[in-house]
Amino acid sequence: MKKLLVIDDHPAVMEGTKAILETNQEYVVDCLNPHSSEDEFVKNNDFSLYDVILMDLNLGNVNGIDLTKKILEAYPSCKIVVYTGYEVDDYFDEAIKAGMYGAISKAESKEKIIKYISHVIDNEILVPFPYLKQLITHKKSKSQNNNEHELLTERECLILQEVEQGLTNQEIADVLHLSKRSIEYSLTSIFNKLNVGSRTEAVLIAKSEGVLDS
Repeated sequence: MKKLLVIDDHPAVMEGTKAILETNQEYVVDCLNPHSSEDEFVKNNDFSLYDVILMDLNLGNVNGIDLTKKILEAYPSCKIVVYTGYEVDDYFDEAIKAGMYGAISKAESKEKIIKYISHVIDNEILVPFPYLKQLITHKKSKSQNNNEHELLTERECLILQEVEQGLTNQEIADVLHLSKRSIEYSLTSIFNKLNVGSRTEAVLIAKSEGVLDS
């Protein structure tokens, strides 16, 4: 069984989403409304219990992106997806930079929402074409202006492969027999070389440039 969490401030949305997702017999769905402050909400709940978290953006006095960052500080391996009634393309970039697994619209069909979640569980992101096109255009522009990105070292490539699998910094350190601090330094170097701000962006750019196998 897979445990999912819906974070929203509208009871009807939470109940409707729970009903939709639990048509898949492998899913058990909990719902939470963050009445308290972001810090208190994170402190009072164990988000490591969930395979995927669907996060609304507007939660009354709480901002969904800011709350996501707080959760990921405490639980780095959480897989969080923007779950919004607005245009997904408008928030996809911000979601990726915050460390989220993309975004999906509340208006999508039951089948598409469940399919998206199954991809996230498998450490995959369904990237909207406009966003992918923007990434590729950005890459070409950077290559023309600044030549190619500085080559990644063999260690950095190995670390990116583990990042793609969804491992935390400590888990990567254990696999590669390195210190957690070394992994953190290497990730900073990778971000600088690829001109990105998040682990997900790094994987996407590395794949588009052939550094990682697609």
